[in-house]
Amino acid sequence: MLVLATGAASAGAGVLVACAADDSRPSFVAARDADVEPDVSSPPPSLPPSSPQADADVDAGLDAGPTKPDYDTSDETVVCTATPCVKQLAAGDNHFCALLDDGTVRCWGDNYKGALGSGNTARIYGAPQAVIGVEDVTQLRAQGLTTCARTSAGRVKCWGQNLQGQLGLQVTPPVSDSNYHATPSEVPLDASVERVDVSARAVCAVGSDGGDLYCWGGNDQKQLARVDAGSVGGPGPVDGQGYEVTRIAGGLASVFGMTKSGELVGWGAVSGRPSSLSPTSIMAPIPSLEGVTSLSSGTAHQCAIASGTVYCWGTNSRGLLGTGISDDEAYPAPAALAADAGVYPQQVAASPYRTCVRMTDGTVQCAGWDDKGQLGRGDAGTYALAFVPVSTLQDYVVQIATSYFATCALVQGGKVVCWGGNAGGELGMGTTDSTPHPSPVSIVFP
Repeated sequence: MLVLATGAASAGAGVLVACAADDSRPSFVAARDADVEPDVSSPPPSLPPSSPQADADVDAGLDAGPTKPDYDTSDETVVCTATPCVKQLAAGDNHFCALLDDGTVRCWGDNYKGALGSGNTARIYGAPQAVIGVEDVTQLRAQGLTTCARTSAGRVKCWGQNLQGQLGLQVTPPVSDSNYHATPSEVPLDASVERVDVSARAVCAVGSDGGDLYCWGGNDQKQLARVDAGSVGGPGPVDGQGYEVTRIAGGLASVFGMTKSGELVGWGAVSGRPSSLSPTSIMAPIPSLEGVTSLSSGTAHQCAIASGTVYCWGTNSRGLLGTGISDDEAYPAPAALAADAGVYPQQVAASPYRTCVRMTDGTVQCAGWDDKGQLGRGDAGTYALAFVPVSTLQDYVVQIATSYFATCALVQGGKVVCWGGNAGGELGMGTTDSTPHPSPVSIVFP
């Protein structure tokens, strides 16, 4: 049964659009290789203030969907049967990392800027290899070319790109550079943390005591949520405006935080709600969403699961919002999922070209680009405007991770399978090719 949350989406939901192949890529891909970030000095996501009636219309449209019954929204756990056993996955632009049950980390794919953390400063395209200098890791996150790990002692170590100061090398003055950082370094935080999250330009960690939020990295669009930081900021506490943020996600210009009470707040060049035309460091809620349990950001779009429904907004390049139509969305729009009765979304994972959702029955659905077979439908296509099941995946999935052109899934027994593009070695074979790989291949860990 195809579940549609709005009538507007019904005309396009479930329709897979076949067009002539277009291998063009947005300019920010080339920009990263050149150590030049895209110009977002006048970012489009911010919206002019709207009228009270317009706000009411938006809220009414979102409230019109069916009420979802209670279901378990917590993260699935791995029950180790594989050796070695993977407990978590993280994905950057063209690399993946896995946290093993012994607290060590393995990474594979494109080593640009030292993204694999192996100490190698050459641009290799590697099979899984050990990240040096990290142990007792309990949580792992990545985006872009930067990866960060939280240890059992509540410390944060990061490696990879530091163009926007994402590694948090020192508090003041903050350090940003275009060097390879192939060896993890500890972020100088005054407090222990219980979680770290990486956005496209900024990194944030949740403090263990009191839930204070600490951020560092790029701040040209006020992504650090503090008024005293320049265009790049070192590690420091944010002005949380009374919100207890438990995790964050963000693209190039906007950052979003999920609060303990299930609200979604945003800052920076805010999208998803009426705002001024100027970036802001002040957190404010996305009023149309309640009961948020999962969130993820690509470069210029965001998605969240709220009250059992997937909502996405921002740029809709080749259908990556999964709404069933091709329009960009200024406000959170309900996505079109193909789900049986009693099956609901549990985790959302967004990348610049694709969005995937893991369901409560362990299946996965994806929307967006499919030129490398990254939707997992058995052959490469062009794109899908609505979410489609990953038909080639037979295992019960507990976590999904998405890079530019590849998708990886952590299955319940602790093994990892990946499909899609392999131009950067994302499929972990130690080789590269331009051939689509629409069927999953198993990752072999040393």
